[in-house]
Amino acid sequence: MKNDTLQLIDFVTSELSKAGFTIAPDTNRVAGLDFLITAPTGKTSELQLRSIQVEDEENIKIQKLDYGQVAGHRFLGLVTVIEDAPRAFYIIPSATFTKADNVIFFEHPMEMMPHLSHWEVKVFTGAIPKLAQYEISNFYKI
Repeated sequence: MKNDTLQLIDFVTSELSKAGFTIAPDTNRVAGLDFLITAPTGKTSELQLRSIQVEDEENIKIQKLDYGQVAGHRFLGLVTVIEDAPRAFYIIPSATFTKADNVIFFEHPMEMMPHLSHWEVKVFTGAIPKLAQYEISNFYKI
């Protein structure tokens, strides 16, 4: 995907704007594509943006050290990319990772080497109905 980061940000900005949200870079974070999103109500949340090229990848891994603490105001924004174009945008609450279902969401604690601890999200055809509950259209009321 050419200019994939810019294309992802444009796609996410467009999807959030349709719902009345604003998005701005989180200048306090260094790693990843991290943003602050503000709802029409004024409530601000943190969003770490990730993407998955569904033809080539089956999952994404999120390093716990990179993501930070699980909190009610922190979300993972997952964009599925098909044929080099963003197709769907899911906003997954960070609390989802603490209750891993071991079907779509997995937690991999590495107690002996905590820097290797990570969460995993698997994307496959059977996961789409479950992921649909995290679509942007269901996120309008944060």
